[in-house]
Amino acid sequence: MPLLHSLLYRAPKIALNKIPVSPVSLFLAPWVVPISSPVIADGAVAICDGRIISVGGAASLQAQFAQSRVENCQGVLLPGLVNAHIHLELSAYRHIPQPTPDQSFCDWIRSLLQLRQTGEISVDDTSEAAHQMLEQQCNSGIILLLDIGNTIPVSPATMQSPGEITFLLELLGPDAKSEEQVLARINSLPDSVSATAHAPYSTTAGIMTALKKRAERLAHIFSLHVAESADEVELLRTGQGCFREFLEERGAWDGRFPRPGKLTQGAVDYLADLGLLDANLLCVHCVQVSKPEVKLLARNGCKICLCPGSNRFLGVGVAPLEMMLNHGLLPAIGTDSMASNEALDLWREMQLLREDHPGVSPAQILAMATLGGAQALGRQQDFGTLAPSRKASLLNVNSPALERAKDAEQLVDILTGGGQPEKLCWISEDGYSKV
Repeated sequence: MPLLHSLLYRAPKIALNKIPVSPVSLFLAPWVVPISSPVIADGAVAICDGRIISVGGAASLQAQFAQSRVENCQGVLLPGLVNAHIHLELSAYRHIPQPTPDQSFCDWIRSLLQLRQTGEISVDDTSEAAHQMLEQQCNSGIILLLDIGNTIPVSPATMQSPGEITFLLELLGPDAKSEEQVLARINSLPDSVSATAHAPYSTTAGIMTALKKRAERLAHIFSLHVAESADEVELLRTGQGCFREFLEERGAWDGRFPRPGKLTQGAVDYLADLGLLDANLLCVHCVQVSKPEVKLLARNGCKICLCPGSNRFLGVGVAPLEMMLNHGLLPAIGTDSMASNEALDLWREMQLLREDHPGVSPAQILAMATLGGAQALGRQQDFGTLAPSRKASLLNVNSPALERAKDAEQLVDILTGGGQPEKLCWISEDGYSKV
């Protein structure tokens, strides 16, 4: 499927063969950005029975659907954004200090755990902050969100219409003793609870394998923090570094790394040895990955989610995005949590990617924030593009800068580099839903 084209293009209409019986709603806009096909100037989207039935030029679709209800929109119509990695339960933890240059990733983890263990932030505080953050996500244009948490919410957060949220219970256990306890908990979980593992440095191979098999049985995505820092890679390769010290402090070091008879080159290499690489695996962060590891991810159809704001806050490096794109991977984008990011704003994440990767086109970055996220969560048949059969949830954005755009290339440059647009609302068959 081609990425969003950066050239002005008046696309022909794309319609379903079946003539709709229900009334058609037609939304016109100066710009339509389908993502899976070129940008359309003076475009339109036709909606019927909760689904998109056609995308094309305004004049063409008006002629085709002459009896439709017509709405004229200002600015741009595009798919909703997808936040493929967030920890809503940490929304109240904005007090964690950013690591200084002489501190390690492990020092940040210590600060986070210390605050969580003090009980300073109550259950009510956690729940209220999570709900407020979820509302903020919807109001910023997020249509689909993957939330990772260590506890099952007592009052599960739900997205306002039209968005959807998926929650994964995150489990971890770094040694044989904790593995036995975690495996018992996995076996006791009802099938209604989707569960995943934390990271290779914090979760034994046995736990990760058990959770991966369970995810396959229940047909839900398996999300895993992978190669987030050089400290993680050092532990897997040599059994040394700050993570070993961290585990020793907690009496959880059992000498499992380096693995006897195995020459582990990195986190992806380790996961490949365990047989965990496949199209159902979502690798989050992937900062410290080599070219051979990127090839492994691509060869096995794995999904990737980048979190540039969190990586910058923690000082762990920059993911090799260009290498990933060159190997046919289209990463998703996530915000991570308030404990490791200044703001959970996907528009800002796109700006940071533009700064970190000036050689990557704005069109590719916008595709990551929409189609890449939908593919990562296995929801590309409903979200990520404006195309026939997709859900009829359109994002309408506008700003003075967008109104001044002279062509499609400039338009996409503003969408990915200008931050959150000043005006944003959701559109469905019933009309506008302002936020």
